[in-house]
Amino acid sequence: MTPDSIITIIGTLVTLLGMGIAIWQTSQARSYKNQIQLDIRKINLSNIIESLKRAQDEIRRLPTSIQSAIRGVKPSELIHKTREQFDIALGTLDSLGPDASVRTILVEAQSKLNAYEISWNAGSPNPQDVHELQAKMQDAVSTLSSTIYQMEGKA
Repeated sequence: MTPDSIITIIGTLVTLLGMGIAIWQTSQARSYKNQIQLDIRKINLSNIIESLKRAQDEIRRLPTSIQSAIRGVKPSELIHKTREQFDIALGTLDSLGPDASVRTILVEAQSKLNAYEISWNAGSPNPQDVHELQAKMQDAVSTLSSTIYQMEGKA
């Protein structure tokens, strides 16, 4: 073997080693990218849960009859605040993604809120709308919490 052959073989081995390291680093980068995406999704879902909990607080304050309306509480403001929380949640959740079922629950809850607003403005609020709205909100929060636990490997 000539010195040129030895140098060529050593150069080839070094090149192959460099290629192997590059491939390993690429796989690590993909892993980190996937972990970052997962973490961002968990953060978004946690933020949605907080928004929905604020909406639940507003919903609990909605009067179920004209007589039970507490002085100083304006149902129109509560409805508006609840809608804002729905908008935040619906704007974050992808309608075709893995959280589409939660989005469907929120759309149904929004319909209940609209029905309640119409009945309130007509002077005869339907208490069933408030109760169903509360139940749908709790379903959405529970589903999102379960999703986060599964993502963390706790469920």
